[in-house]
Amino acid sequence: MGADKRLDRQIGSKFDYGPRRIDSDIPDLSASWSAKADDYTTDITPGYRVGETRQAGSFDDLVGLFHDRYEKLSRVLIHESGKHPSGTIKQIVNNWTDYTRSPATILGIIMNIRRTKSGGRMVEIEDTSETTITVFVRADDPAAGTLLHDDVVAVTGTFESKTGEMFWVNEVQYPDILPGHMNKGGSEFDPVSIGFISDLHYGSKYFKEKEWNKMMKWLNSSAETAKNLKYLVIPGDGVDGIGIYPGHENNLIETDVYKQYSTLAAMLDELPDHITPILSPGNHDAVRPAEPQPVLEADIQQDFNSAIHTGNPGRVNLSGLDVLTYHGKGIDDMVPLMNHVTYERPAEAMKEMLRKRHMAPLWGERNALSPEEEDQMVIMDKPDIFVTGHTHAHQVEWYRGVPLIVSSTFQGLTDFMKMLGNKPKIGYLTAYNIQNRQSRVIKFAEDGVK
Repeated sequence: MGADKRLDRQIGSKFDYGPRRIDSDIPDLSASWSAKADDYTTDITPGYRVGETRQAGSFDDLVGLFHDRYEKLSRVLIHESGKHPSGTIKQIVNNWTDYTRSPATILGIIMNIRRTKSGGRMVEIEDTSETTITVFVRADDPAAGTLLHDDVVAVTGTFESKTGEMFWVNEVQYPDILPGHMNKGGSEFDPVSIGFISDLHYGSKYFKEKEWNKMMKWLNSSAETAKNLKYLVIPGDGVDGIGIYPGHENNLIETDVYKQYSTLAAMLDELPDHITPILSPGNHDAVRPAEPQPVLEADIQQDFNSAIHTGNPGRVNLSGLDVLTYHGKGIDDMVPLMNHVTYERPAEAMKEMLRKRHMAPLWGERNALSPEEEDQMVIMDKPDIFVTGHTHAHQVEWYRGVPLIVSSTFQGLTDFMKMLGNKPKIGYLTAYNIQNRQSRVIKFAEDGVK
């Protein structure tokens, strides 16, 4: 049996993913996969550019960033979640006796969190009235273990009746996606698919050239899924860069970052004509480390013949679907603070990002952020697909009508990852069909984990 047929056999039921409900206007879901991508027009509309405002990083710039975040996410809480504040924090505190029996709703940004002996949280919240209030969130509240500094939330509760010194919270509301939401798809969309890989790390001595060549051979084959692919999204770390960590140069086979990019461009030139690559930067790329990261500089882009470049995070519309790409460095801040978020299951962090409508809420932690004129890490518009890389894991899940794709790596286990205890999942390509909302996963490494 040929290699292509063996790969086709790996697209079995355990690798099929889809939402809990499918539009009934597609009588034969499998027909969406049998369509050939080159029969359909390439339709790409890049979204807004990020990381290009000329801020000085002053205190006023930082205050402006958080004001923008608060205003944007307050609108989501009011207009999407229906959480109308009872007033500003200053007004509510001044009239606390009105809210000892009738609940008050407070909108604000979290300034401080303190865990109590009971496991609850004492949470200090501020709004634009420049007044703070400390509220108590019970240990059994679902939000207790997910609250982060700089989150924008709505809390509903009542004041303690004697002195008003304590505000007891009975509900915490994030600017979440509503439960009934479903992304775009169905018969009105082209029956083509988007491929997702990430973290190639070309230039590293751990780059998996054998698995990469195996994937390229398959992409150029007559396999059904390969012929159905219209786009290939790579959310960061296409190259390994230089000087990212101490001793990095000892792990490189190419120490000239420009040569790393020119080789990567030549590698992507091997894609068949019906597949257009979409490339965004990550923390190993030749852009500033602080997010949001701008697109790669023009001197690097000119090496790429067909790739579409975005910043990080990036928005790009592909054949009618709004794809949100984010390398995923913000996950590093969530792993030590949330028990359910791990590097093996980073889709849990993506769910939190959608709940909070923000990809990196924490300021001043592991993930460097830049105080742009507006907070470009806010997720105002719900994406049709949300993809990350960075963790070298692989997952395909859904959250409230949005497919979540953690893209697989093509880099083996480095000394740095050994030190962190990370075990990469290597050589998986995820294909998502725009029309039928199904995903297929094709594995190009022998065991997929090394």
